[in-house]
Amino acid sequence: MFRSIAVCLLITFFIGCNNHNKTFISGKIIKPTNNEILILKDEKIIKKITINNEGVFSSSLENLNNGLYNFIHLPEFQYLIINKGDSLVLRLNSLDFDESLVFSGLGASKNNYLIDVFLEHEKEENFVKSKYKSSKIEFKSIIDSLTNIKIKHYSNYKSVIKTNFISDLIISHAILIPLYSHIENFIILNKENHTENIDYFKKYRESIGLNISELSHFKPYLDYITLKSINESFSLDKGYDYNLNFNLERLNYINDQVSDQTIKTKLLRFIAYEYLLEEKLLINIDQFIYEFLKISENNSTNNEVSVLYDNITALQEGKLLPKINLYDENNIINDIGLQINFNKKNIIVFWSYDQNAHQVNLFNKVNLLSMKYFNYHFNLININDDSYKWKNNYLNNFNSNRIDNFRAVNFESMSKKMVLNNLNKVLITDKKGVIIKITTLADLEKIVITD
Repeated sequence: MFRSIAVCLLITFFIGCNNHNKTFISGKIIKPTNNEILILKDEKIIKKITINNEGVFSSSLENLNNGLYNFIHLPEFQYLIINKGDSLVLRLNSLDFDESLVFSGLGASKNNYLIDVFLEHEKEENFVKSKYKSSKIEFKSIIDSLTNIKIKHYSNYKSVIKTNFISDLIISHAILIPLYSHIENFIILNKENHTENIDYFKKYRESIGLNISELSHFKPYLDYITLKSINESFSLDKGYDYNLNFNLERLNYINDQVSDQTIKTKLLRFIAYEYLLEEKLLINIDQFIYEFLKISENNSTNNEVSVLYDNITALQEGKLLPKINLYDENNIINDIGLQINFNKKNIIVFWSYDQNAHQVNLFNKVNLLSMKYFNYHFNLININDDSYKWKNNYLNNFNSNRIDNFRAVNFESMSKKMVLNNLNKVLITDKKGVIIKITTLADLEKIVITD
């Protein structure tokens, strides 16, 4: 009882003592997953706030600009609209993050509305996707109906609650962007009528600008422009497949149409990663990098993409497995290049104890294959930080001298060297540590059986 009163007094204090120079954020998290929350602006941490044993936190924020922020309680995150002078009080259950997140206090209304917009889109997503193969007339009718309902509801809201420019900009685009992204997906999936559909949905496709700086860190907005770049770069001759020429067209489209440097840099980087992580031919990768570096003006991104290029060229069949530092089961740092079993071929796989379905599938497959194919040695690399959880997971699942378990010393460094875009990646080396195959977990058994 005393604790509840204390929390209420604390919240009241923040609301009551607010002024226009400071912004306050406080609240309670039920079943917190760690002991802090992070507030980010433009993907940069501006505040770390400690959560106490009761899940309560509070802090003030100074010198804020009105705009879009991120609230992060790992592994979850959500967007916030913060105006200078707000006193936001939030409550959530980490087990049901978005659905349980509720705001009160000064500035709460716009954030509750934004959350509701996201949740409504989530509820409608499967329904709209199920209509992608309907006629363009029917699909347009669905989009129109949803748009009219949402716009009318938002107009009623604004007639009661006053919104400033930035709040209105964020909420109105949060309403429209997912719907118009569905249009872009509809065009992609009905490519046989590409030109006709481009013309038919012209009004919608021209209604959202591509250089809204206030949304430069709003993922739905960036995703929308990315989808649009696919349709604007498509032709029946080139197709939608992610080949070299098609992706060069996408680079040129972004270069021609996007002038905001933050938005432009993010989109160019995304296209580069998307293409480079899928392309197999080094000659195509070389040409793409050459063209990319002529267009991209951001030195940091250019260096990052150049490092990716170097790592891709180093991780090729016929080359030695790159050396990475890993903890072994005794917490001793080892070099995987020195730990390769020189008496057998080696299979290197990756896993995380946070991805349970993948972990179960991987463990089952490795156990099965290790018992049947004695000419292979398995090396399992965990990507997490917690040594206890890592050991607890593998000790309960493995008991074989043909399986070694490691944990990454530095996941970021390892993932770059291994060009690890997902955990289904599998590397196979010969007895000398030379890469003989780069494949996926789904295809691993076929390769081992036919060897």
